[in-house]
Amino acid sequence: MDNQQYTPQPPVGQTMNGEQNTPYAAGQAPHTPPNVQPPYGAGGYVQNGYTPQGQPPYGIPYGQAFNMPPYTQQPPYAQPPYGQPPYGNPYYTPGYGGAPYTGYIAPNDPQMLRKKNETRTVRTMSAAHGLSVLGFTVFAYIVSALLALIPGFRAAYTGNSVFSEAIDAVFSICIIFVPFCFSFVFQKKRGLIKELPLGTPNDGKAAVLLVFIGVMSCVAASYATGILTSAVENIFGVTFTLPESDTVYNSVPLFLLATLGTAIVPAFIEEFAIRGTVMQPLRKYGDKFAIVMSALVFGLMHGNMVQIPFAFLAGLAIGYAVTVTGSMWVGVAIHFLNNFISVLMQVAVDNLPDNHENIVLLGLLALVFTTGIVCLVVYLKNYARTPLQKGDETLSNGEKAKAYLCTVPMILAAISLLIETAQYIEF
Repeated sequence: MDNQQYTPQPPVGQTMNGEQNTPYAAGQAPHTPPNVQPPYGAGGYVQNGYTPQGQPPYGIPYGQAFNMPPYTQQPPYAQPPYGQPPYGNPYYTPGYGGAPYTGYIAPNDPQMLRKKNETRTVRTMSAAHGLSVLGFTVFAYIVSALLALIPGFRAAYTGNSVFSEAIDAVFSICIIFVPFCFSFVFQKKRGLIKELPLGTPNDGKAAVLLVFIGVMSCVAASYATGILTSAVENIFGVTFTLPESDTVYNSVPLFLLATLGTAIVPAFIEEFAIRGTVMQPLRKYGDKFAIVMSALVFGLMHGNMVQIPFAFLAGLAIGYAVTVTGSMWVGVAIHFLNNFISVLMQVAVDNLPDNHENIVLLGLLALVFTTGIVCLVVYLKNYARTPLQKGDETLSNGEKAKAYLCTVPMILAAISLLIETAQYIEF
């Protein structure tokens, strides 16, 4: 016994560490403590022997759980738990050990990235359309100012009805077509719009029916707006007015020029601008969204509260007809017939006695509504209504509307048109 070195043995269920002088719980990772054992009753001992439970967990230095200073060989929390990658790994996938670390960075969500891209695209379209409307407003003031500088122009414009009607037709072409043509080219280069739907309608018979249904809808919208403006005036004492012309259509040349400037030119130019440049690229995000937004722009461009509600409602009807028939020519036809009826009514007012005037006006209205109602019944009975396409569902309707209406160019365009509208409001 004197010549043999005594080797202490741990209690049952315990093992020794590498230096055989510090007990640790079976199954735990060994530490490398100093050669001095901890005091009796501390660091893993109790007075009745080794602690069977409550040993320090993986990764916590020996004695850390018992308020003892950690060993200098292994700083506290120097390594992650067993089997996990280092802290802060951006590609960490939760595995053994539970919840991710504080420094975990989740990979980009594909759905979120797609939403950002689609929002950016809608805002780009909005900027192009808003700049077009701004160009329409600014260009009108610039051209008017330049024409006023021409000697004798103002006197000829106010004194010669034929000359003024011809100038108005050319003027509307310039101030609408030029800015929206730039917008169309820009969007086409960016891949936002391909070609305008200028082919034949999907169904010729259905297209004819929709033309007369659309004309009826436009005339109904005009009278609905009249009722609205009268109600506002009676209730709030606010009168809505609109720019009026002193021209009397009492000759064939004036009638032809009025037809050209009021019916033909707007039917082509405004349909290209609104149902083409504005509505077509927006259809990617749903036909309903495209129809409503283009109708809103169409309404604001009229610049007075007598025409804004009418133009918005008419824009909904024309936009729907163009969408379901797949041809802008349907919109051109509706637009032309609606404006041509207005010219005919004005001719009747300017040239007929009151009793004859009323007969002609009532006859035109009866013809429009009778034809429209018959066409509507036939269309609903014999033709399947083409459903409007939902388009891209990444963005909600609210997100799409916010992205389109809340860009700087669109807000500035709306403000400029509202300022113009305020000039035709009387309190």
